[in-house]
Amino acid sequence: PGTKLTELALVEAFGVGRRVIGTALQRLTWEKLVVFFPKRGAFVAAPDADEARQVFAARVAIEAGTIEAVARAADPQAIAKLQENLDQECRLREQGHVREAIHLSGGFHVLVAELSGNRVLAEQVRLLVARTSLIVNLFENQIGLTGWHDHHDDLISHCAAGRVEEAVALMRDHIMELQQALVLDRRRPVAFDMNGVFSR
Repeated sequence: PGTKLTELALVEAFGVGRRVIGTALQRLTWEKLVVFFPKRGAFVAAPDADEARQVFAARVAIEAGTIEAVARAADPQAIAKLQENLDQECRLREQGHVREAIHLSGGFHVLVAELSGNRVLAEQVRLLVARTSLIVNLFENQIGLTGWHDHHDDLISHCAAGRVEEAVALMRDHIMELQQALVLDRRRPVAFDMNGVFSR
């Protein structure tokens, strides 16, 4: 968060033209993941505490609805997809691939939204999960990123059994716990080597 995105460096890192990079930065700006300042350029978004709270509030409101739809349907194929996601995440954690596991953990929420059958909500959840990643990286975190997968197993069980109210309540609690684990009045410096990461 807050990292300056130099167009020339991105062109060199990805081996594409400036037009492609410009289009990508415009899309990321629309998604609220990049902010553009006149005469200063593009920067990775760095949400403040108020925006962080709003992101979590939006997730609670939206994801209560997406998990409700999945639990109400109790579709075995949907449940199997959620279980596959969780199993893969657990394997990655056991193998020490923490970052990849965290990506799948956030993807669990996107998958729930996709399985709800509402494409508009699914797109919103995808954007909110991405913004949550920035927030978690930006603020002090009392539990690290390990808690992202907590409750996913129980959410799957509630959905499989059609326990709608329990699934909705747990999803709300789960997202609120993620917020409460952050120390929103304590921003931490984030050191990021853009060229080193993108040129891998």
